[in-house]
Amino acid sequence: MSDELTPEQRHLVETFLSESSQVDQTWPLEVRERLAGVRRFAEVLLRASGPQATDEDRRQLAEVVAEQNPEPWTWVRRGAGAPGGHGPDDESTLTPIERHHQRAEEFARRAVAAWVGHPAVVRDVEATRPALVELVSPLALPDQEVVTLVTAWLLGGNGVYADGSEWPDPFEGAPPLVVELAEQIGPSFGQLLSQLADRIARAGAPVDPTDPAIWFVLAQLALLEVDFARPAAEIAADLNIWPPGSIDREAAALGHIATRATRHGRDARFAADLAAAAGAVADRTGLPPIRPPYSGGRKRKTREDTVRLRRALAVLLVKYPDLTPGRLLALVQGEEHPALVQLRKDMGWGVDFMPDKSRLERNWPKSRQ
Repeated sequence: MSDELTPEQRHLVETFLSESSQVDQTWPLEVRERLAGVRRFAEVLLRASGPQATDEDRRQLAEVVAEQNPEPWTWVRRGAGAPGGHGPDDESTLTPIERHHQRAEEFARRAVAAWVGHPAVVRDVEATRPALVELVSPLALPDQEVVTLVTAWLLGGNGVYADGSEWPDPFEGAPPLVVELAEQIGPSFGQLLSQLADRIARAGAPVDPTDPAIWFVLAQLALLEVDFARPAAEIAADLNIWPPGSIDREAAALGHIATRATRHGRDARFAADLAAAAGAVADRTGLPPIRPPYSGGRKRKTREDTVRLRRALAVLLVKYPDLTPGRLLALVQGEEHPALVQLRKDMGWGVDFMPDKSRLERNWPKSRQ
């Protein structure tokens, strides 16, 4: 760009500022913020490119340009918090949370090593790689650390360090257009990996195709072009992994334990470590310690549909005093009992819906049993 705008260029910028001065407050916040950023750039550009421009004007223009167009991925926080970092070698110095974390990581690597060398993994990852690479190519992921953080973000999850803190957000400080692009890529990215995991599972590999931890590993295998000729344990050791399960971070933030361990690669000790990790996440929020949802003297609230069911059954027993759960579900001269027809209507069930007998028995009016 030359130091000064041409008259035509200056006219265009001035026209833009004039016509965009009135902001419709009903527009989405993102649109309004984007417009404000462009207007700020235009205003500084006019000052810095005019005949009266000062060094301060030009310095401000350089700052705005750098702010709007930072070097790709320079905004990512790197260093000691890099994914895959291991804790201290001396286990005697580890805190209980760090020991939980270390065991979970070792367990996860053994689980990955058990399936990463399966022939179907090599075959199907190679077949899916071109589509995945093309999908994320607009993001220009430069190295394993960025691939790890962005992949975790695209899958809607995150990793936890030994101290309980989470991996950094790779899009914190990123230009809005980069974030918007990633949001568009996310759904297709997850779908491709889900389909890949499903094909591998159907081929006999010991994986749970619904586990995001499996998708997370598969994404790295494809995007980092791993050498499958190496031993499975070495491949697993070089990857960044999630345990074969997940922590509901929103529940943890509310002080509750909510974890999910897949059917592959788990035992009682692993489940306990996963719960401890969820506790660490909750502790980091500064909220009360994890506790069962209805502890602390709070009364459990009955589900609304259960309350309606109990009321509907009570009404039916007034009309049919000899009714029981078995009679309600049995045929009367080859036809459904009229009480069942009425119950479906009262509950909003479909005409073919058949209620569970055990649920009827649990909610049957006590005085009538």
